[in-house]
Amino acid sequence: MEKKRIIAQVVAAILLYTVISLILEKDYTQPIILRELGEGLIFGIIYGFFIWIREKWKNKKE
Repeated sequence: MEKKRIIAQVVAAILLYTVISLILEKDYTQPIILRELGEGLIFGIIYGFFIWIREKWKNKKE
């Protein structure tokens, strides 16, 4: 998988996590938004690492 595709998936995951968290939180103050963005960033990094490991594992089997 290309780097661009992985980065696009990570950015999409961060945005989706943040938007869904804000909708569920029902509070749109600046501290809440920044907290949710931070959590989304952490989620995106973990998700990107998982995708990268999965692709390496898949390529190793072939």
